[in-house]
Amino acid sequence: MPLICLEGASGVGKSTTAHEIAKLTNAYIIPEVNFLFERPSVESNTWYLERQVERWMMAQDKLKTYDTVILDGDIFHPFSYNWCFNFKIFNQNLELIANFYRKALKEYKIGFPEKYFYLYSDKETIRERKDNDLTRKRRNFEKHLGIVDSYTKYYNSLNEFLPQYVHFVEANKVEENVKMILGNLNSTTNLTTPYSTEFLEEIINWLANNKA
Repeated sequence: MPLICLEGASGVGKSTTAHEIAKLTNAYIIPEVNFLFERPSVESNTWYLERQVERWMMAQDKLKTYDTVILDGDIFHPFSYNWCFNFKIFNQNLELIANFYRKALKEYKIGFPEKYFYLYSDKETIRERKDNDLTRKRRNFEKHLGIVDSYTKYYNSLNEFLPQYVHFVEANKVEENVKMILGNLNSTTNLTTPYSTEFLEEIINWLANNKA
């Protein structure tokens, strides 16, 4: 039973695509942190990281009863997002994040999904979709749109270490997204274990040696 992750820019259609897959198949969606948990008024610099551990644990539990579990947003999001801002936000430098994930991975409290599906579109299309979606307020939307190229660069880098691990989906229509994802759901990658410390170190090394 696969555990997959949908990623991409804010407004590109990740959640809509995930919900459509859940309608058509026996799939369960793990929402992103901000939809699952209420943020405390005083937040430690590991609060968000700890919630990713909880999301991983939820996913492992749901894999017992669902054919597919979908992570709506990356368990390792603190790596990519903070890197896009040169680790100068949230009081979370690369060393802090790396050490947190090293420990959690070694204790089997967190791991990598079997496959990523990265949804992408041009910025004007994403902006139009955001303007037409009255169901959600997207805070800092333009700020997040400004890091799309760096964000995409990070997910491209994962394929350097594990070819075909991230499948890029041009998000034109939801039904096409769904068809592409379901058609590649069980395609194999070189990830031998979700708890690969070697893969984690490849990511950390890349982040340390590349600029957004």
